[in-house]
Amino acid sequence: MDDADILNKIRASLVERFGLEPSQLAADAHLRDLGADSMHILEIMLDLETELGVSLSDLALPPNPTLGEVAAVISRNLAAPA
Repeated sequence: MDDADILNKIRASLVERFGLEPSQLAADAHLRDLGADSMHILEIMLDLETELGVSLSDLALPPNPTLGEVAAVISRNLAAPA
């Protein structure tokens, strides 16, 4: 699974959970600008863990990350040796 696949899963979660429009969800969109806070990010991560059947453990995100940054961190986490 690459960054683009993960980004699409994040977008789907944001659309489903928060009623956002897909057109708002560019890779360079900042989560806070979309109305998401740290609890929302955690909910998205839990959704992805469930959907992907993995445990995301090292998710050091920058303050106010973009969707692309979140996808990249998850991708690195998935690629890391267990």
